[in-house]
Amino acid sequence: MAKKPVSSKPKSPTAGAALTKGFEVIAWIERHCIFPDGQWIGEPFKLQRWQRELLLGMFEIEPGGLRRYRWALLGLSKKNGKSSLAAALALYFLIGDGEPAPLVCVCAASEDQADLVYGFARRMCELSPTLSLITECYEREILVPSITGARLRRLSAVAGANDGMNVHAVVCDELHEWTGPKGTAVWNVLTNSTGARRQPMILATTTAGFDRETPCYAMYEHGKKVEADPDFDPHFFFHWVEAPAGADHTDPEVWRNANPSFGITVREDFFADQLLKKPQNVFERYFLNRWTLSEQSWLPAGAWEACRGEVVIDDSTPATVGVDMALKHDSVAVVTVQMHDGVAHVRSRVWNPQGDRIDVQAVENHIRALHRELNVNAVAYDPAYFERSAQVLADEGVPMLEHPQSPSRMVPACLGAYEAIVQGRLMHDGDPTVSDHVLSAAQR
Repeated sequence: MAKKPVSSKPKSPTAGAALTKGFEVIAWIERHCIFPDGQWIGEPFKLQRWQRELLLGMFEIEPGGLRRYRWALLGLSKKNGKSSLAAALALYFLIGDGEPAPLVCVCAASEDQADLVYGFARRMCELSPTLSLITECYEREILVPSITGARLRRLSAVAGANDGMNVHAVVCDELHEWTGPKGTAVWNVLTNSTGARRQPMILATTTAGFDRETPCYAMYEHGKKVEADPDFDPHFFFHWVEAPAGADHTDPEVWRNANPSFGITVREDFFADQLLKKPQNVFERYFLNRWTLSEQSWLPAGAWEACRGEVVIDDSTPATVGVDMALKHDSVAVVTVQMHDGVAHVRSRVWNPQGDRIDVQAVENHIRALHRELNVNAVAYDPAYFERSAQVLADEGVPMLEHPQSPSRMVPACLGAYEAIVQGRLMHDGDPTVSDHVLSAAQR
């Protein structure tokens, strides 16, 4: 049975009894907003149960009456209705929030993506019997003449944003696409522009990405810390629905658990079709909302999973050990391989940095233990980061083998690994950390 996905938001100290403005927000959206596209276009915007629960949490208020959360990150797979929900919320911040002279910015990484959310908001205004009476819609701006200074602006990270704005709410769509210096710069300008407001909201909606040098991944990591300890940042709302690490991406039950609108806006036959046509990394990011380490995997879909089995590492068969070392910021792996009946049995141990450092002593001790317990014929290593440790271990009798990671060595090694995996001549135990690294590798 697949594990339930994470649906993350910080819990208030009085969970279950917290004061919230969410009921008002729900009522406003369902009274005034209209479905902007799809099979329900033109009908009243009826929120799903998970959306109502999300809004009740997101709009909790503090004893003084102001909103508790000033930042919100909503992570959902594609086709779950997050862009239309973002558009409805943008209109609420513009018209229903009671803010004097509200400036709401709807922004995305590209002009086309910015058009999506802004277009939804504009269509809601045009189709709504109530909003159509009080709004004026233009190509890049929605005005509310009855509210002094009220306007909703359409922006994109490509075009940039101006410093000096006094923004009440920022609604950023598909934040994982805000890449490079330009995306980061626009993100900083927009999020810095809310400081003069009493209860601003910076709302980012997104699916998972692969580029970890982005504002989105920084927000995701921040949210994980809040999830572990809500007191870490009591003003940050985190709701991220994802398939758990190691879950079978081909399992329809995993699809259901990772998509709150499953069976309503998206159905099983859609996922089955996408599974046949999309690389695994793309499928996992877009439809399971899982971060990957690269845009596309180097392996055919299902090849790595087909190699999963009972790994045998005994103390009599010769074993070869490989060390992939790093000093900080990156992970370290030690891989042990034994051949049994023409199949390479593989077992790995991975260390992640603590802070910005790797516990080198722990890596050395692990290699010593392998040497004591197994029939190790060689420990291959790249001298770039492991030379001192290799000399120490060699002095202790460990058979160290220098193996620089040059293209002339690594290209045939990668080809050999690829062939062994595709042909089923490799067996692994399904360790989720190792699987993530293997599947996230990309051709270059």
